[in-house]
Amino acid sequence: MFMHVFGYRLKCLARDRETVFWTAVFPLILATMFHFAFGQLMKGNEAFSPVKTAVIDNDAYRRDSFFRQTLEMLSAPGENQMIELTVTDEQEARRLLEGGIVAGIITVGDAIGLTVSRSGIDQSILRAILDEYAHTSATVAGILAKNPAAAAGLLSRLGQRRSYTQQVSFSDAAPNTALNYFYALVAMTCLYGGFWGLRNTTDVQADLSPQGARRSAAPTRKLQVVVCDSAAALVVSLGEVLVLLAYLALALRVDFGNQLGYVLLTCVAGCVVGVSFGAFIGTMVRKSEGVKTAILTASSMAMSFLAGLMVVNMKDMIARKAPVLAYINPAALITDAFYSLYIFDSHRRFFLNIGLLFLISALMCILSVLRLRREKYASL
Repeated sequence: MFMHVFGYRLKCLARDRETVFWTAVFPLILATMFHFAFGQLMKGNEAFSPVKTAVIDNDAYRRDSFFRQTLEMLSAPGENQMIELTVTDEQEARRLLEGGIVAGIITVGDAIGLTVSRSGIDQSILRAILDEYAHTSATVAGILAKNPAAAAGLLSRLGQRRSYTQQVSFSDAAPNTALNYFYALVAMTCLYGGFWGLRNTTDVQADLSPQGARRSAAPTRKLQVVVCDSAAALVVSLGEVLVLLAYLALALRVDFGNQLGYVLLTCVAGCVVGVSFGAFIGTMVRKSEGVKTAILTASSMAMSFLAGLMVVNMKDMIARKAPVLAYINPAALITDAFYSLYIFDSHRRFFLNIGLLFLISALMCILSVLRLRREKYASL
């Protein structure tokens, strides 16, 4: 009987084209958009290309010998080269900028200015270089104004940089915050399994749908129907997540590490909590199906947002300022489980996330079943 009910429910869910689009096709579209938006940020191992820069050769630039020496040092060939410098007149510099040959134009006058035609990483690098130079110059001027005798030793140390922190790596993997966008996307897809859980609760309650009325009158026990429906929803949701996972890993080259078994366990735990969340909303909220769908959509997107789907640092901000939310947000737990597999050698943090996911799922399932068992319908 189990396989009979399970098989028919699986066919019923797979034929819901609208829900299949939002739970399977829509995440693939988002993944493609993320790839074009953040793909370059993930190529951390590629060699840095010096930023092509033009500087206007005017009287102020020629008189400022210290700034000229700074630019020459930054443009000197070698592994520390930051910019590729072109010294030219204003007309030629603007032609190079309009043609996209240089990222920006540096102009020396009463103040050092930067002209760009668009925003980007190269432009941000140039802005950072000029800001650091301005801050350093102001600091030097302030020190020399109070102690002119410090000029010799001070100027000789300007090119030296000393680090007072030490970078510690927990594994051989290079930290890459851009991966969090894709991990949060998988978490969102897992939570979208809640649409299948919500659909199950609608189709099993006699007062919500004709299907529920017919199924309530059937001789099959309600608990068995709920178990079969939940298993079918889990299979469909897990299949959609695995398709997304394969697309990310094989087509878009998103790094999930080399621990495939643990990655699959995370997907299973995520889908279980997603389906359970949908069933929880469907049983506990006594409103129309449209209202339940709106609540499920809004809460899923809110949890995904807090997990870093839109703002990459959001998950870390929540963990620091509101750690309780980090432990009760399934999307954050799923995202953190993926990232802990990628960055850590040990599995302590990973199993903490997985354990919390299954605990949250169990609580929602218990409350949903207790609510369904209390429902009675009058015979007409």
